Amino acid sequence: MTAMLLGQLVEALQDDVVSVLSQGAEPEARVAGVELLDSHEVVRATASGHLLLGVGVDVADLDALDAALRTAADTSCALAVKCDVPVDEELLARIRPTGVPVLAINPQMPWTRVQRLVTTVLAAREADSDRSGSPTGGDLFSLANAVAGIVGGAVAIMDTQQVIVAYSNLPDQPIDETRRRGILGRRVPEDAIPDHLDRKVWTSDSVARHQRPGNLPRMAVVIRAGEDVLGSLWVAFPDDVPVPECGPTLQEAARVAALHMLALRRQVDAEQESRDRALRSALEGRSAQTDLPDGVCLPGVLVGMSEAVREEGAEASDAGAAARRRAALLRLVDLAVLDSRSLGYEPAAALLGDRVYVLLPTAGSGPVSTGVLLDHLLDRARHSLHRPFVAVSSPTVGALSSLLRARRDIDAALDHLREQRADPGGYRTEDLRPELVLRRLVGAVRGDAELRTGIVERLRAHDAEHATEYAATLLAYLRYFGDVVAASGELHIHQNTLRLRLRRAEQLFGVSLADPTRRLLLTLELAALAQP
Repeated sequence: MTAMLLGQLVEALQDDVVSVLSQGAEPEARVAGVELLDSHEVVRATASGHLLLGVGVDVADLDALDAALRTAADTSCALAVKCDVPVDEELLARIRPTGVPVLAINPQMPWTRVQRLVTTVLAAREADSDRSGSPTGGDLFSLANAVAGIVGGAVAIMDTQQVIVAYSNLPDQPIDETRRRGILGRRVPEDAIPDHLDRKVWTSDSVARHQRPGNLPRMAVVIRAGEDVLGSLWVAFPDDVPVPECGPTLQEAARVAALHMLALRRQVDAEQESRDRALRSALEGRSAQTDLPDGVCLPGVLVGMSEAVREEGAEASDAGAAARRRAALLRLVDLAVLDSRSLGYEPAAALLGDRVYVLLPTAGSGPVSTGVLLDHLLDRARHSLHRPFVAVSSPTVGALSSLLRARRDIDAALDHLREQRADPGGYRTEDLRPELVLRRLVGAVRGDAELRTGIVERLRAHDAEHATEYAATLLAYLRYFGDVVAASGELHIHQNTLRLRLRRAEQLFGVSLADPTRRLLLTLELAALAQP
């Protein structure tokens, strides 16, 4: 790999991954590779100019830190250690005399991800510096046109989510139905996805030949930076002439495309993080009631998801189980974002408590409806996470105030579905509107004594003192709309016993079951105060 200035590497990895603890003795130290510092004997044979990842090095263990610094100094390498910043001046005073450049890695970042990020950045740098006389361009569209002009075919560049990020548009290019539909929809057509995902394309660095029945012949090559696969480059050729031998040109074009796609991925990830932060801020009410945070795109549909109620004993209620549930929810956020983006949406997602919220903008939405996307996501989550989920979607919302109302409705719906032990799957707040209204009415009656007549308090007090069941009997009777057979069956008592209790309740407490208004109020009070 081509050596890269340490400062440039730090800038490429961004502040949330790495920061500089010590510049070292060499003001322009360079990094040419990355190596795990898990065996000092192996590392001593490493070429100079590498970044040593201090796996297992605790900066509080001064002996271990000194050993790592000596190894880095002996091999003229930089050292990366995990620690929070800023650090104590005493630690810096111990590091600086060694002359070793030392980087501080975010303790929450896995070493495997750090290694992959550094390798990817260095590989992209190598592709940039190694170009010579090959097609270049200021962006992916320019690159696609340059390649098309050289090889005589029609070029399309796709990312790993089957989105067509660029294509050539030179005059008189060959075209078939798959290319036409792909360009119009800006993604690989559904019926062509199995061919697009052909293993011989994605698992090899060589150029693969491919032809679907009824389509033009094609050549394809994977686009990657280091071990990170970024997408693929495809060229369609006329079917009336032999396909030229252009493998080296396409491989070089793929290396150049990796630079642009790496930058594009960083931009997309940064935009996604911005949208996610904005949605969290909006849903938590930290924005002014009339202000819409940057990144929250409305109109849109808000979706809330939580784990469905599982069978008793399905998972123990301990700290380990809680950690696994949290991990599953974090992975659900990733799935929601990736699947939504792959189907043409620009979502925003947030994990609040034990619920995942996803905002799917309706403007410029993908080729499938939000309902189809939601069903797809729930199916993916069930198979990938091995957990059942319940999801509730709102109607289209167009302002911050309606977004907050949508969250309240979704939360109430998820609470109701959990209490009812509803089956996993997708639901809509509009379909659950009667249940949501009843919950709010019951909640208001429960919380405000002025909304109650007081009759249920007297019923419960009498039941507690005399071991009777007037409150439960009246509630069952009213829930079944006066159906004595159904109510007595739920209570496991004889029908005559039920009728006797109703008459005694009317005599003792003035219950009037014939009056519609009093019956409605009694139903609400009983439902509100049914649980102690």
